[in-house]
Amino acid sequence: MSTTSQTETTHSTSSVTKEHDSKVARQRADRPTYAWGRSFKDWFRHAWLNEYSDEQVEKNLLSALPFYPESDGKRRALIINTDIGDGKFIHEFFIENIEPEDPNNKKLAKSIETRDVVLVHGYAASLGLFVENFDALSSIPGIRIHAIDLLGFGFSARPTYPSFSSETKQDIYENENWFIDSIEEWRKQRGINKFVLMGHSFGGYLSCAYALKYKKQNFVEKLVLISPVGLTRSRYSISKSDLAPAITKQEKNRQEQLDIVKVELDDQEKIVNGESDVTAKLSEKDLEIEAHLNELLSKKRGRLLNYMWANNLSIFSLVRNMGPARSKMISGWTTNRFASIHRKDPQQFQYFHDYMYRTFNGKGSGEYALTRILAFGALPRFPLLDRCPQVFSQMNLPTLWMFGDDDWMDEKSGLEMANEINKLANKKDLAEYAITPRAGHHLYLDNPTSFTSDIFNFLGLSKP
Repeated sequence: MSTTSQTETTHSTSSVTKEHDSKVARQRADRPTYAWGRSFKDWFRHAWLNEYSDEQVEKNLLSALPFYPESDGKRRALIINTDIGDGKFIHEFFIENIEPEDPNNKKLAKSIETRDVVLVHGYAASLGLFVENFDALSSIPGIRIHAIDLLGFGFSARPTYPSFSSETKQDIYENENWFIDSIEEWRKQRGINKFVLMGHSFGGYLSCAYALKYKKQNFVEKLVLISPVGLTRSRYSISKSDLAPAITKQEKNRQEQLDIVKVELDDQEKIVNGESDVTAKLSEKDLEIEAHLNELLSKKRGRLLNYMWANNLSIFSLVRNMGPARSKMISGWTTNRFASIHRKDPQQFQYFHDYMYRTFNGKGSGEYALTRILAFGALPRFPLLDRCPQVFSQMNLPTLWMFGDDDWMDEKSGLEMANEINKLANKKDLAEYAITPRAGHHLYLDNPTSFTSDIFNFLGLSKP
């Protein structure tokens, strides 16, 4: 290489590096920060001011929608608390598209077949996280969206979680039933007989469990699993049924492949811009320093999480006892998870933060099921891969398994699930598989446009 070429290459590399450093600096400058004084103010406001009640923070978040709280003439939306007995209730955001259907439009006429859509959030989340999706999902005439808070989460009732064990398959069923039987009672009270069931993460796991338990009733018309937890076979599996394929030696020796800690570190800004692997652009020295820090952090965090997991303790119990530091602690997650939203609309970010503050600080309840249903590392004790393929193929139940291209969940097990279902059913597309680009575990939030497009294609609908 000539001297001139070397100079040009060096100059080009330097320019790219400076441009990247400048972009990172701008992103950091735009990122919301939570000072201790601000955290103390949040603590006081949420404790004493009515404008920070559960009802108000939820209304603030959902008011970004064009049809809530007032109808836009095409859709109406309501908050509904449905009594399911024993002092329990399920909190729901109900959206109904009231546009008249066009009998000449065959694509819109198909909406009759998928009129009711039940949307279930993930672990420690709540229905408000789907706020970026409600507008598009409710755009089809005749569609009715039922976004619910699981029992023990969000603004649904939070009864004391029973002291279930987790040693046998029957133990796992008991833990699952605590949630899915409440969904079934809610369904009865709401008079829903046929519906599309969509669940994210832990909600995806429970959606599968619901479809398995109530398979004879055939309530679920189609099943959408959004980055579901609980698929993977591992050394923690207790499956020993005839339905379960033999677990390979590699799977038995599998360590904690699912980095559950990554969920708190997901940087939405980097994910949606396709820059999540920033370490690839760092210097060799920077990489060494970062690797050393990550190793130390992982060991400390791993020991703590392992201890908490073994003793069925919840991280949210720590948050609730942080007093004025609560908002500061929660901001470590919200400023990463909603970074992109903050860049577009700082006020909407604040509504998200206030909403998560209320849901994270609610009474401990459903969160205590996680360590009983999943082993350390978010690996299931009774994997769905050992339970779903044969049953879903026999039910002829259409399923869609969705993951983000930067997902921390095990998307390979999702593909394996789809392939096993199709093989047993002797069909090519009874189970479908989709990867959402520029999206992480919360793919519906990171890339709502692609997410909605895949949903509509699976349901056989076209946005008007």
